[in-house]
Amino acid sequence: MLLIIDDDIAIQTSLSLLFRKEGFTVRVADGPFEAFDVLHEEVPELILLDMNFSVDTSGDDGLRLLRRIRERLPNVPVILITGWGSIDLAVEGMKAGAKDFITKPWQNDHLVQAVRTALNLVQPVAASPNRRKLDQQFRFDNIVGEDPNLLDILTTIGRVAPTDAPVLITGESGTGKELIAEAIHQNSQRKRQPFVKVNLGVFHRHCSKVNCSGMYAEPLPMPKPTA
Repeated sequence: MLLIIDDDIAIQTSLSLLFRKEGFTVRVADGPFEAFDVLHEEVPELILLDMNFSVDTSGDDGLRLLRRIRERLPNVPVILITGWGSIDLAVEGMKAGAKDFITKPWQNDHLVQAVRTALNLVQPVAASPNRRKLDQQFRFDNIVGEDPNLLDILTTIGRVAPTDAPVLITGESGTGKELIAEAIHQNSQRKRQPFVKVNLGVFHRHCSKVNCSGMYAEPLPMPKPTA
């Protein structure tokens, strides 16, 4: 069962029709109270969560509800969906445990694929294989080691790389985030395409959104000439 949480009846209807056509069972809720009424009755396979349930369009409503859902159902994937999307809000949502972030108006094919990908990634995984088996299945040319925690990471790379799921890699400087990103690329359907590395440290903070996403930004103020 998919649970759609959105206070707009038109959105509820559109999403319900879309996913029922794709073979899913669907339930809807107008907001947090109705959502938890449903959750008391049944545990969904996945939740589509709107970010705003009031005149406030900051997304705080959705983030609060997301955190409550994650506390109650940590293994149920949640996809955020909003008409007021921003890079900062997407990052906050992913850090809070969302599996994906979709902006309205959505593309049906992309949304359905995002749901199927999220569901596939939460399927139970067999015990972590040894390094030799992983190397037979995937390319991990630049990653060395057989620590059990590393093998778990490599297994996750093998699961996520063939999908279009967004991946957020976190860690302190020097822990190998770039190697993990390269490994995902090498095992993805885009492996024959260039792998582009961008060091945001060389950009002014004001320019980061422009360089990474093409978003419009106001020109930087020019320094005043000195005599």
